[in-house]
Amino acid sequence: MERIVIMRILLIDDEPIALTKLGIMLAKVGTCDKATSGIDATEHFVKAIAENQPYDLVAIDIELPDITGLDLLNRFCQLEGQNSTPPAKKIMVTAHSKVDYVVKAREQCDAFLVKPIRRETLLAKVAELFS
Repeated sequence: MERIVIMRILLIDDEPIALTKLGIMLAKVGTCDKATSGIDATEHFVKAIAENQPYDLVAIDIELPDITGLDLLNRFCQLEGQNSTPPAKKIMVTAHSKVDYVVKAREQCDAFLVKPIRRETLLAKVAELFS
């Protein structure tokens, strides 16, 4: 697949292997920052806004050790609104395909992917979101 566009990407997952795999899959699409907790992710997100280089794409694992992915999604949307920042495309990622997660996240996220994520599926979703 050709480069869609060089973008800034924030990947959030408490599993190092999952983070590494996502980073490898998205390496041709953009520069990836990685976070393993909600605190770390929020620091990255706030810093990007403060430097006027907000993320284009954020992939958020639903189950994190210190906050739910849904709460983190809400936090990011609030930060974007408070700072008049163009909203990043947000993909929720989980190993569980529970319908209630999809229902709770659907108004604020742009996509929902269930692990294990295949490279082709992820890149097709990113291409769709940025077309």
